[in-house]
Amino acid sequence: MLLITIILLIVVFYWRLFVVRDLNLLETVFWIIFPDLASFIPIGLAVRGAKEWPRWGPTLYNFFHTLLVWIPVFAIWSLLSGAVQWPFLGWAGHITADRSVGYYLRASTRRPD
Repeated sequence: MLLITIILLIVVFYWRLFVVRDLNLLETVFWIIFPDLASFIPIGLAVRGAKEWPRWGPTLYNFFHTLLVWIPVFAIWSLLSGAVQWPFLGWAGHITADRSVGYYLRASTRRPD
């Protein structure tokens, strides 16, 4: 996964930004942080002072942090727009970077009393 992350960084930030010069940098940064925004904002709103995450928290986090979700979104959006959506590679880079260092969430095995 680390190799894929490095390749994505080169494609997005070297090739598309500096060579081709057609990358929207703000949009790319948005897609890099999108998986965390889409998962932690709802989790944070649901927790509000509680000591534990909601049971659905790890599922929501893992949903936005998997290539199984990113691939169809990237493909469908690119097909509908008629062009490859290069900023979406930021989302894929976030996923592969997290996986390369071992970040993922598991549901709690502790049962409520």
